[in-house]
Amino acid sequence: MPNGSAYAQNEAYLELCNPGWSLQWRAGIGNLYVICPALLVIWGWYGFAVHPLLFAEIIFFWPTIAYGADDWPYLVFGWLLLLPLALASAFLIYMWFCKMGMRTCFFTSARGRIRFNRITRKVYVLRPQYCGGNAVFDWDRLVALFDPQSTNYWDKQDVAMLALYHPPFDADDPTARGEDCLFAGPAVTGPSGAAHLWEYIRQYMETGPTVDRIPADAPANFKGIARYLHPDYTTYCGLPSRRQYRLECRPGFMETFFHMSSQITCSWPRFPKEWQSDSGMGEPEDRPVQTGAVMTALVYRAQGRLSKADEIEFLTQFGTAEALAEAQARRD
Repeated sequence: MPNGSAYAQNEAYLELCNPGWSLQWRAGIGNLYVICPALLVIWGWYGFAVHPLLFAEIIFFWPTIAYGADDWPYLVFGWLLLLPLALASAFLIYMWFCKMGMRTCFFTSARGRIRFNRITRKVYVLRPQYCGGNAVFDWDRLVALFDPQSTNYWDKQDVAMLALYHPPFDADDPTARGEDCLFAGPAVTGPSGAAHLWEYIRQYMETGPTVDRIPADAPANFKGIARYLHPDYTTYCGLPSRRQYRLECRPGFMETFFHMSSQITCSWPRFPKEWQSDSGMGEPEDRPVQTGAVMTALVYRAQGRLSKADEIEFLTQFGTAEALAEAQARRD
């Protein structure tokens, strides 16, 4: 399984992220080249065309001067030249956030959540409404697409994504009711990487965890599913801090800054309780130790948010003998 892909894995469900998280900083840096110039044009139009009529002052982007009778050319400049540019800029901002891909990075759910439940044999998906909305799929109807775009495209790109296609309920239905597609897991290396991720999901759903851990000397084609995922395979379930994002994605300082500028406008999605998608195991952000949300448990332990019992249970599987002894001697 690719690194940083699983929120949690336990006997009931495997929950994965969606692609794009590590590249979301590009949306933030894109604002410098799209939003900032557009806002500057709109501000210029206001300063030359609107502000003089309201307050008898002209704003030269920042400094102001009194508007006199001889300053009418500024109004002409503002209304005839800057107004069309301001309207175009406003339209560009609307398209950038609402119709282009940037709307998946701002003022929305921070990340997608795809939960594969072995007990109910269903796949539960949390995603924005304009991406199809929250949905529940029957596992047996999903079809894996390892190369959802053209082969020639991926020949030029060294990344791919695992797409899970849900066919229409009725093949003869002209409206294709029920047809859908979701992207599970992070970006992977080529279609073969997507095939490997699918095989892991398939084995989990069909056989479930079979060993506590993958043996150190396991062959490359080892097919067992571990009960205790290595932390490298997991990702934090929630809005990560700046340090946590840098730990998982290893970007530079600027990439982290621009990613956080995107993330702070978003919220963390949670599964509806009526779905009962956790099958009694609980949610990863609430019970990270019991649900196998290893990265989340590590963060909670560092923050002092784990109970003594949870910390002992966690360190029994992942900690050193010294850390376990320290937790056992801890006072609540």
